[in-house]
Amino acid sequence: MDDVVCSGCSLLCDDVSAEVSGKSVSSLGLCKLGHTHLEKVVMLKSESIEKKLEKAVDILLNAKNLLIYGWTHTTDEEVQEGLKLAEMTNGHFSSSTNLGPWQAMLHSIHSEGLAIDLEYVRNNGEFIIYWGSDPSESLHRHSSRFAVLPRGQKIPEGVESRTIGVVDVRKTETMKMANHRLIIPAGADAELLDVILSELEGKSVVKDKVLGIPGSELIGFVNGLRKSDCTVIFYGSGVINSGKYDSNLSGISKLIKAIRKTGKEAYALPMFVEPNTMGVIKAISQEEDDALQRMASGEFDVALIVSDDVLANLPNIAAKALARMQTVYVGLSGGFTDTKAKVSIHTNDPITAGLGTMTRVDMKEISFKKWKTRKEHSTIRDVLLKMQDIIRGKKA
Repeated sequence: MDDVVCSGCSLLCDDVSAEVSGKSVSSLGLCKLGHTHLEKVVMLKSESIEKKLEKAVDILLNAKNLLIYGWTHTTDEEVQEGLKLAEMTNGHFSSSTNLGPWQAMLHSIHSEGLAIDLEYVRNNGEFIIYWGSDPSESLHRHSSRFAVLPRGQKIPEGVESRTIGVVDVRKTETMKMANHRLIIPAGADAELLDVILSELEGKSVVKDKVLGIPGSELIGFVNGLRKSDCTVIFYGSGVINSGKYDSNLSGISKLIKAIRKTGKEAYALPMFVEPNTMGVIKAISQEEDDALQRMASGEFDVALIVSDDVLANLPNIAAKALARMQTVYVGLSGGFTDTKAKVSIHTNDPITAGLGTMTRVDMKEISFKKWKTRKEHSTIRDVLLKMQDIIRGKKA
């Protein structure tokens, strides 16, 4: 087996191995999602793209208002080439990060949490809280590799040395390993945070039930915060896509600051799922992006979609508007966006290409590793560079 880096989610696991023999794919250390992703990408068939490239470039250059969108499954280097292409075509560069992660990273809580990485959590995290996030569904190895099960420098017994809390609107698989399970009504995150903060500061407000949570359970949760030397809150889509992300993140930020005032460590880290969400956010300017509104209003007539199956994930009104545009798709084969595109150019995946870097969810750069099963057909970066060459030729 060869060492590989998995591009199946934002954890970018670099401690796994894989091999391919014929149509059989074997892996060591990959979670179910990672192995499924690997099986898909290693079976891709190479194809000639030269004629498609010419046709695709003609569509882009004839656009009156071009949108260049997607990117969360590309490498950091491919994002840079995408930005160059946008400049050459006068296109509007935007990304799938504006479906929640972008707004979260504009919030002041960003400066509160990303001073640590996941290795620090593994070595020091004593009270782990999953708030509006369920790693059992999307980031399978988050708890087993970093946050719950592993032993660390200050966590010698692993899970037995940690306290686990889960806050969500329903029972989740992650709750099965939690010491504290707080199930709240949808949209009640900020209200619960206010109650926890008041109780932590000694303004005893918890009596019988709060938001349906037994008072004893809530007081136990707050006592866990008091006892913990290092608390880490992992906030997910339940926090940022609830329609109240600003008040939710502000509440978490206040709680973090209150814990720190007691002399204890506390951090808040995001649980974004797509593999290079952070790489895209890092590469482009931190300002409001109105691409979704402009898309929904029909402002764009042509879209270059790179790597993301956006038709499956966009809000309905934006997806309908995109479906009416001429689209060029570049990325892995399969999915609604690929099927609906006027031109589709299929490419390799970083896990098999073994080239470039992505930025893990905690902002740590992870480089891909070359391995024997590397596919020789084009990467997204290859396609973007060839598009740039064709455009230069046409403008010469």
